[in-house]
Amino acid sequence: MECETNLRALRLRHGLQLTELSEASWLSDQYISRAELGQTAPTPRLEGQLADAVEQVILRRAAAVRELSRDFRRYRGRLLEVGGVE
Repeated sequence: MECETNLRALRLRHGLQLTELSEASWLSDQYISRAELGQTAPTPRLEGQLADAVEQVILRRAAAVRELSRDFRRYRGRLLEVGGVE
């Protein structure tokens, strides 16, 4: 019987993709999936790699949200004007 780890619950709750974690951790999607389903040994090294990967994703997303916020403020009040974002 498979169990759901906190990583999987966190990933699913917040829409983190396996590919995001894979790119940030240099681990394969399949390996991460097996780890979060409790099918691999939960070593301290793996825990650290995955924690670092989640933190990297958080930082990337925070930067993207800041950029979206800046762009939104620039176009607020003119969102439906023709011309597109430069």
